[in-house]
Amino acid sequence: MKSSYQQLANGIPAQSAPMRGSMFAGSKGLPDWLNGLPLANGLAAARLLLPALQDMNAVKLDGAQRLAGLELLRAAISQMVAQADRQVVGSSFPLPQARQQLGLQSREFHQSLALGYRIAAVELCAPEGKIPFLRGKPVATALQRAIAHHGEQLLRGYLLYTEPQPAVWQRLHDLYRFAQSVGVHDKAIEDPLLAKVASTVAESYAHIMLLALSNPFRLSQKEMFDAFGLTRVWAPHCRIEKGHGASDVGLSMDEDRGPGYVPEERDFTSAPAFSFETADVLRSIERDLALTASLQGPISFRRKGGAAVTVTPEFVRRLTATWKPAADRNHARLPAGHYLDTLVGLHAIHYYLANSTDFEQFVRDLRGPGISMTERDKSASWVNAGGESVRPVALRSKVLDQGLGGYRLEWGVESGAKARIGELIGLAAVGGDDDDEREWMIGSIRWLRFTGDGRVQAGIELLAREAAAAAVRAADTGGHFRAPVRAIELQPMHDANHNQLSILTPSVVDRGLLRIELSRAADPWADSREALVHVMNEIDVVENTGAYVRLVPRIANAADQEAAAA
Repeated sequence: MKSSYQQLANGIPAQSAPMRGSMFAGSKGLPDWLNGLPLANGLAAARLLLPALQDMNAVKLDGAQRLAGLELLRAAISQMVAQADRQVVGSSFPLPQARQQLGLQSREFHQSLALGYRIAAVELCAPEGKIPFLRGKPVATALQRAIAHHGEQLLRGYLLYTEPQPAVWQRLHDLYRFAQSVGVHDKAIEDPLLAKVASTVAESYAHIMLLALSNPFRLSQKEMFDAFGLTRVWAPHCRIEKGHGASDVGLSMDEDRGPGYVPEERDFTSAPAFSFETADVLRSIERDLALTASLQGPISFRRKGGAAVTVTPEFVRRLTATWKPAADRNHARLPAGHYLDTLVGLHAIHYYLANSTDFEQFVRDLRGPGISMTERDKSASWVNAGGESVRPVALRSKVLDQGLGGYRLEWGVESGAKARIGELIGLAAVGGDDDDEREWMIGSIRWLRFTGDGRVQAGIELLAREAAAAAVRAADTGGHFRAPVRAIELQPMHDANHNQLSILTPSVVDRGLLRIELSRAADPWADSREALVHVMNEIDVVENTGAYVRLVPRIANAADQEAAAA
């Protein structure tokens, strides 16, 4: 069995002595080279910095010299990555190729920095894996920085909704175990890039585990940065212990895997050797939320000496709701393997629910030619680049597992699936050729992950098992109804989250909403074929994902609610 030091050194590339005249040959070469970088031109500087960092990882150096050089490089690299982040964050998916490459380059910067610091730790403790006299702080610094940059590497992958690169989790486990074995895992190290916030190896490791438990694949890019900051603040309250309790999340440090992004990934064939305990941090968070419950608005969290992270209490609760082992989820998950046809976006779903009728014709069939039309009703137009004239195409997906609350799906590379968090999705059993006769369930994409070979995995929350195509006109401040937009009427599922009738519309409807007019076709069994038209004066917006709005009419009492659902 390999020692923790041998595990730490595993995978380090072959190295050669620096060439005479190289920037790494003397103590002043690297600082002078950095002073000549065109930092004002981010792209040009990045093209020079990344090869220099990779070259540094391939030369033999004294551990202390390497550590000092990396500290200089990471300051310059942080500026390049920050510039790239501003171009990647907030972009719609799928990303344009140029921005995708910027995101991948940022991830490679952090991966190379993590490797460099790991090499420095190996060199400082050579040849037997022991800390030399008065070298405890440099070793702890190298290990803490390596773990922190692997965390940044993972974050840049999350921002692209791509799964972790091979070996990154194993490297994290190896770094933590070695730090623990030499007794520097609890030594605080200041970081000048974080206003000198001091973090230990254990806290940096817990930070990455806590972010993974929060499942960043279900967050927007901005929310990922908020979650990254929050989990850094909360990490000191987490504990990593030997053994595994039923209420703890297991950690297998001999496998290239994290704690699991979703509960079904937290099952182990045998009891894991370590557990990640979040009970203390949850108590601390609940205490903070209780103390600020009487205040309206956001709440701030901060580490000593660090910047505040300000978010809403609702975001905090949504983040912590996933910190549970597989056994604690509300609905049991069942293995699957069958296939479903899927439609992405309100536009495509409405088209099929309306018996393959375009929206303009749908409205005329309901209300006649007197209703004026505009083009503002389009939703998920990024999925069907051809716009209105293109018939939406159902994509075949594989069900990885399922439960009462929804599905975990995977689209193959050949499907060309385009998806984003918060988008609507239609689901139907694979059937015959007559799409008009199929019954479509309606769900929402809650998390998303792209695999290295191009497959797309998604977590789907089921919103309704029955739905009908509709049209909605929202009233303006003067009481006049605007042009109609697509809508989907969802039938109640009678569970805790979806127990009354609701309406889905494009997100533009949420702007200045006062009342709406809902139109849909008559029920098939009704005596009259006349369209059903309802004016609703009291509407609650219960969800706005940016892709759609879910509206719920206010109902005065339970009897009315039961009648409305009947």
